[in-house]
Amino acid sequence: MDIKKLVLGTAQFGMDYGINNKRGRIPKDEVYSILNECIEKGIDTLDTAYIYGESEFVIGNFIKDSGYGFKIISKLPMCSPIEVKDIFNSSIARLNVDTLYGYKIHDFKVYEKNSQIWEILEALKSDGMINKIGFSLYFPHELEFLLNKNLKIDIIQIPYNIFDQRFEKYFGFLKKNNIEIYVRSVFLQGLFYKDISELNIYFSQIKNKIESLRALSKKTDIPIVSLCLNFATLNNFIDKIIVGIDCVENLRDIIDSFVYSLMVENLLDELYAFREEDESILIPSKWPKE
Repeated sequence: MDIKKLVLGTAQFGMDYGINNKRGRIPKDEVYSILNECIEKGIDTLDTAYIYGESEFVIGNFIKDSGYGFKIISKLPMCSPIEVKDIFNSSIARLNVDTLYGYKIHDFKVYEKNSQIWEILEALKSDGMINKIGFSLYFPHELEFLLNKNLKIDIIQIPYNIFDQRFEKYFGFLKKNNIEIYVRSVFLQGLFYKDISELNIYFSQIKNKIESLRALSKKTDIPIVSLCLNFATLNNFIDKIIVGIDCVENLRDIIDSFVYSLMVENLLDELYAFREEDESILIPSKWPKE
């Protein structure tokens, strides 16, 4: 399995992120250790966003201090068309780069309210400031809306995991149209690891599935992280998998998970059967604040 299929998600570099995150934002020295580990292991792409707190600043400081460059993808927050260029320029200044590998509209509603924003991104791409442009989406109806607009989209970023398979029916069409598929939330923000006894009552309906997944992990002697990651990596339609981590050891566990690829391939039918339809479970923004 090509490790370059991994993209490092950096939300935790700038803010508290994830239901299973008990330590909060990652300290700067650990961020540097994580990024150095990425360089050593061959992970060359970072995913960040303007709204990820100090994430862009921390990455930019590392690039300045180390002299090492990553392919960087950032995201445009909710804004008006007149603000787009200033926000973009702010991001590349924070990141200490001249151009971005990728730039996505972070919230579909930004485009829905004012399609002119896409034209501005196209102009930035045309000027050589961005290599690839696209969208970060949460719902299939958003993707259908965009596809009906016949936009020249380079990248679509979507949630995808053992529970959340809502977008899979579009994968063939996206690839046929040369749209790169980036998936996030393969660990569902850590929900798969959460101690069942600590789960909010809100998740009662999903406890049995989590317990069944753990039972499968125990029976096959395959760590849950490996089941979750390889479920995505084994999908040939998927170009990149964005993984969030909270320490160097976590990153190493993810990298080590590739050794279970062939074993997980034999379990794919069982893993697909965990599909969940309830978006109140699949969309973390709908979860109660703990």
